[in-house]
Amino acid sequence: MNTVRASVEGMSSEYRWWSRFWPSLQEFRAALPGLLAVVLPVAVLAEILWYVEIRSNNTWFVDIFIAAMLSLIVANVRPLPARYHAGLEFSTKWFLRLGIMIYGFKFTYAYLATAGWRYLVLVLVSVVIAMSVAAVVGRALGLSAPSAALVGSGTAICGVATIMATAPAIKARAEETALALGTILLWGTLGLLAYPMAAAVFHISPTLFGSWTGASIHDLPQIIATATQGGGQEALQAALFSKLIRVAFIVLIVFVMSILFNLGETRKTGGSGLRALLSAVKGFPLFVLGFFLVVVLNTVVKVPSEVAGPLATWSASVFPTTVAGFLLTLAVIGICGRVTREAVGRAGPKALVTGLVAWIAQSALVFVTAAVLVGQG
Repeated sequence: MNTVRASVEGMSSEYRWWSRFWPSLQEFRAALPGLLAVVLPVAVLAEILWYVEIRSNNTWFVDIFIAAMLSLIVANVRPLPARYHAGLEFSTKWFLRLGIMIYGFKFTYAYLATAGWRYLVLVLVSVVIAMSVAAVVGRALGLSAPSAALVGSGTAICGVATIMATAPAIKARAEETALALGTILLWGTLGLLAYPMAAAVFHISPTLFGSWTGASIHDLPQIIATATQGGGQEALQAALFSKLIRVAFIVLIVFVMSILFNLGETRKTGGSGLRALLSAVKGFPLFVLGFFLVVVLNTVVKVPSEVAGPLATWSASVFPTTVAGFLLTLAVIGICGRVTREAVGRAGPKALVTGLVAWIAQSALVFVTAAVLVGQG
């Protein structure tokens, strides 16, 4: 009897281990109604609207932003049936993990080897200011700690991708994640308008403008659009240089956030710092490590464009989306589709103000730092 029990427990333990990497058949079956009725239709509609934008040469709202807005509307017009909730959770959990890992093909750590100390200082200023201001302002406004951390990390590093990588590590709720996503997408979209106008009014050189844009605008698609509109290919090159250095900090930020939040939990229960560290290591999202390994692979091996292109690196002029982009769009729908008006009403304004103040402080100090270190190039 004991042998049978031990065998069953061993199988259960093995299943739990395996479940960190792949969904069970039961989980997939439960998710199908929500995936087919909500997640996929919203994603397809978002991509169609995004394609219409591209064809009309007006690309202000990227597909992931459109999907977020559509899913918020769907969630709040009328309550979704309970049978659809599993599909939203599945999308948030599994499509997020795979999408983040594949997203790594967009980046390389080779820039760290060739980066001058000026660009490294510029990025450090960007990261420290955004994280610090978001924490201080969020606390002053009474915003929840996870929400402030997500807004700060999204502003500091890579917008949507960083928020979605950090959220599981700090055990953020769906509404906290969605509010951070909405905040980052809103202000990043505003940057598409404000930065090129500033470049024209103040006659900012392409190199300075690109460095400023790459170190302070949130998401990569927004950076590409902003830099190109405000300074052409020369600005785009400088922007990508700054941005790719920023991306190198994703793994560090997620790990530090995981430690800090686990430390806070263990202090409440009277645990030790060592216990918090071990808990952070154990709970560290493995897909973030997967992202890191993909970037390393992309750094040491030249991945053929025929492979990297459809996976992550195609521009919208080639095809509206990529595998990574579509997976992250599905994940955003899963998150925003569970956010109600009540939750947004309670914390929305606080998150928006926190994100705006953090972004303005980051933008101003990054511009000054870039002007001193990079100059008019």
